[in-house]
Amino acid sequence: MQIIRQVLEKDKKVLMARTTFCHDQIISQRRISMETMKAIAKRKSTRAFDPEKKVAESTLNAILAAGCAAPVGAGDYASLHLTVIQNRETLDKISKAVQAVLKVERDVLYGVPVLVLVSSSEPKFPNVQYANVGCVMENMLLAAADLEVDSIYLWGAVNVLAQIPELQKELGVPKGFTPISAAGLGYAVEQNSSEKELGITLSVNYAP
Repeated sequence: MQIIRQVLEKDKKVLMARTTFCHDQIISQRRISMETMKAIAKRKSTRAFDPEKKVAESTLNAILAAGCAAPVGAGDYASLHLTVIQNRETLDKISKAVQAVLKVERDVLYGVPVLVLVSSSEPKFPNVQYANVGCVMENMLLAAADLEVDSIYLWGAVNVLAQIPELQKELGVPKGFTPISAAGLGYAVEQNSSEKELGITLSVNYAP
């Protein structure tokens, strides 16, 4: 009887340990889900960055890693390339080159201290590069929001940069790759902690 009691007591402890582990896992998953939704609600476009306030290397690396985890058509990650630009003179040179083409005087990069250029080579399927780059961009912007880094999705300026091959070469964009979008990262001149209210705001239909 003593042996049976010992076995039952041992089984009880194992069961309790497993129950506790499962409970902790469920709580952890709920916490992650809530943080994801919060990051989505917090993300917003910043158009006035403090050019002197840098993004820490570890924070930047975490944002880049999030981008690298994005879903990509046919798993063709080799068709994508990230170019990180932090040198102030180089950023100003890009802005001035775009200004000249667009014939505008404002800083088209909004004073960002970090620019992550996302480029693509010819993909396995026609036009999928735009979806691939969009997924990389969204991952990086949401990671930035989660890490309290302000951001902006840049398309127009990059579209101009895509037409200046000599500047692409200077930036180190690999041959055969075309810049499609860029994430501007940094810290806003004026902090805004507001969160958007999440809801179904796009036109939706439910098919039969």
